[in-house]
Amino acid sequence: MDRTPKLSLDQELQAAVAIVRIGLDRIRDAACRTEEVGPHAAALQALYDPANPDAGVLAAVADVVGTITVSVTEVDHEDIDRVTELLDEAQGHVQDSTGDRIRHALDLLAPLVVLRCEVCGKSEGVEVMDDPFSSALDPDATDHTQMTLCPSCATDRFEES
Repeated sequence: MDRTPKLSLDQELQAAVAIVRIGLDRIRDAACRTEEVGPHAAALQALYDPANPDAGVLAAVADVVGTITVSVTEVDHEDIDRVTELLDEAQGHVQDSTGDRIRHALDLLAPLVVLRCEVCGKSEGVEVMDDPFSSALDPDATDHTQMTLCPSCATDRFEES
C-alpha cells in the first residue's frame, strides 16, 4: 500500500522550497552564532567548496538547473533553444561565477581562521592531520580522514589504535 500523501505539484514544490530554506537557515545560523571567522568560512564552504566543487549547495542548485535544462529540450516550442541557452548560462553562473567569488572570499579569510581541536576545542598547537587512529592501523592507506587535533588529542587518538 502506498502511504505517500498525494500532493499537487504546487504543494510539492512549496514543501521542497521550505526544506531547502530550513537547510540554508541552518548554514546561516552555524556561521553567524559567533564572531570567529572559522564558522563563517565553513558555512561558505558548505555553499561552495573549492577543493570539491561538485559538492555543496551551489553544485546541487547547478545540478537541478542542468537536469531541468536537459529535460526541457523535449518540449516542442519555437523558443526552446533560447530557453536552454539561458538555463545553461544560469547553471554556469551558479557554480562558476558565484563559486569563484566565494573561493576568493575564502582565500582572503583563510589567514584569519583559528583552528580548533575537534575533540577538546583548544586552539593551541592545533594541526590538520590524517586521522592518527586509522593511520596507525593502516599506515599504507592514502585515504585517511583529515582531522583537526591538538597534540594531546592526537596522541590520545593514536593510543586508542
